[in-house]
Amino acid sequence: MNWLLTASLTICGIGAVATVLRRDPLDKLPPIGLMKSGLIGAVAAEGYLDVAAAAVVLEAVGTIMFCVYLIRIEEVRRGERPRP
Repeated sequence: MNWLLTASLTICGIGAVATVLRRDPLDKLPPIGLMKSGLIGAVAAEGYLDVAAAAVVLEAVGTIMFCVYLIRIEEVRRGERPRP
């Protein structure tokens, strides 16, 4: 196992543990990003650069969708009427 794969999987594991330990959904965003970055690094270390490039694009879209989800959850918690 090469050093890049080992480092990427370590970063992915640290991000996963930090995500589990956080309580607030907004505090979970940086560890989730760390976990996804480690996973993309592991895929790239194995030589699948086309898959890694697609994962980078989908990661950005997924993060935006996750932020919209968090905004909706906060609206429901505050008792506001959700926007259609």
